[in-house]
Amino acid sequence: MKIIFFGTPKFAADILSYLFENKLNIKAVVTQSDLKKNNRSYFSEVKKVASIYLDDSEIYQPMKASDPSFIDDLKKYEADLFIVVAYGQILKQALLDVPKKECINVHASSLPKYRGAAPIHRAILNGETQSGITIQKMLRKMDTGPTILQNKIDIPENMVFTSLQEKMCQLAKEMLLDVIEKYKKNDVSYIEQDEAQVSYAPKITKEMKQINFENSAKKIFDQIRAFAKNPGAFCKVSINNHQKELKIFESKIALKKLKPKSFEIVDNSLIIGCKENALELVEVQLEGKKKMRASEFIRGVQNQILFH
Repeated sequence: MKIIFFGTPKFAADILSYLFENKLNIKAVVTQSDLKKNNRSYFSEVKKVASIYLDDSEIYQPMKASDPSFIDDLKKYEADLFIVVAYGQILKQALLDVPKKECINVHASSLPKYRGAAPIHRAILNGETQSGITIQKMLRKMDTGPTILQNKIDIPENMVFTSLQEKMCQLAKEMLLDVIEKYKKNDVSYIEQDEAQVSYAPKITKEMKQINFENSAKKIFDQIRAFAKNPGAFCKVSINNHQKELKIFESKIALKKLKPKSFEIVDNSLIIGCKENALELVEVQLEGKKKMRASEFIRGVQNQILFH
């Protein structure tokens, strides 16, 4: 079975690497254009993997995947299946019609919940305790196609974005092999999505990463988990009347009553008041400084800091 793979970030790259390792017949890879910054080009994670296994002529980076000349380029492969994993462009019907069998998509949620670009972030932000992986037939309208295979994933209370993404990726690899085998045997069945259960996961904005201590400690705790490691949720602080961003990478909910934005230092722990309960900061990074434990941070600024 001849396959063309579409994808861009690390999540997709890890799946692509797994498919190559399992000797799938991947004839070409499509990914987003290189980023250029300070006279340097930065390749997508998928391109890095594809470059190990394919010739440059088999790696495509169209500005617009709907370009007719690009579609013609793909037709020459006579592919049976297109596999799309976090590619980053909407595929037009003319492209969906190219493979002999189907164009399928790996989506990091239990569709129809969290259709859209940021399902993992949104699930954690909303305090979900369960999500999943869905492999679906692609239709023109994003994430609306019938599901081929779907499995659930539990989200423990303290799990952060990177850990959940890794867990989802591992599950997606195994599911994708199962689905490809179904296509080889012409044994694919579909389940239509329940439109009454639809929710959405649009792109994340910088404003969504900014912490508001007028929210509950639980809401802020989930916000920090959703953006942990990189890029990090942040709040605004003033130190000696100079406003800066303070990224918060790890926290704990503290069963304590403090006025929002006020703080206490208890046994070298930094505890900040929220609308409900309080938040103990564990790992932080002040703008222009390295990451550090909150106890180390507060020792240096406790008499000069205000939280906003």
